[in-house]
Amino acid sequence: MGKNSGYIRGGQVNSLLLALQFFTIIPVHKNLPMEERQISGMYSIFPWIGASIGAIACVLLSFQWSPLMTGFSIVFVGILFSGGLHLDGFIDTSDAFFSYRDRLKRFEILDDPRVGAFGVMAVVLLIVGKVIIVSEVLAAESFHWIFVLLLPFFSRATLAMLFGLTRSAKESGLAYFFKQKMNVKVVILATVCNTFIGLFLIGWMSSSWFIPVTFAAVLLVFICLYRNWSLKNFGGVTGDILGASVEITEVLLWLTLLLLLS
Repeated sequence: MGKNSGYIRGGQVNSLLLALQFFTIIPVHKNLPMEERQISGMYSIFPWIGASIGAIACVLLSFQWSPLMTGFSIVFVGILFSGGLHLDGFIDTSDAFFSYRDRLKRFEILDDPRVGAFGVMAVVLLIVGKVIIVSEVLAAESFHWIFVLLLPFFSRATLAMLFGLTRSAKESGLAYFFKQKMNVKVVILATVCNTFIGLFLIGWMSSSWFIPVTFAAVLLVFICLYRNWSLKNFGGVTGDILGASVEITEVLLWLTLLLLLS
């Protein structure tokens, strides 16, 4: 019994370290096993990595800054502690999609380290729009810090769900490697449970159950639409396309909050 418990705990620790290693700027200088247990665990706890980043952003709420300055800082913290990983995916995906080229050429653009004009325009609009929307939500009378904590949680849960439900667009790259190793059923079940926990916390802390119900509807519709869009335009998902989903989900949820709190 003791050996089994130690084995399970070891797998959980390695999954956490992998998540920190791949999805944050926290340095984890260790060669970690990347088999089914660890990869499945990494994506199962991925939403909580988002919540950890949200917790750091919550500290900024204690400063007596203007809503605009606080909004900018919250967005900056999200980009900083994720290493700009998801933002880079959004840029590459925007470049590839708005090139209006064939699928093969789009994959070449995704793999190209250079940033094109469409990527620049898209990321400027995304960041400026997000800062403005977050600032407006912060200024709302019924604002609650739980929103800052959990919106990054939901965006990572969305990525995990999309990854589990959608085939890989190509048979190469890190995302394909992870998908081959991942136990899809475990990840989807864990993500559904995580999402329900997050929705419950939002409703309980904000004293408004309409907000989590609306969030659930928005997330469900977005996952369906984004999955279909990815399959139609790329034949599936890649790391960049999944990263873009994180950025888009957060903006959508902040915008939903703005509409609900106005």
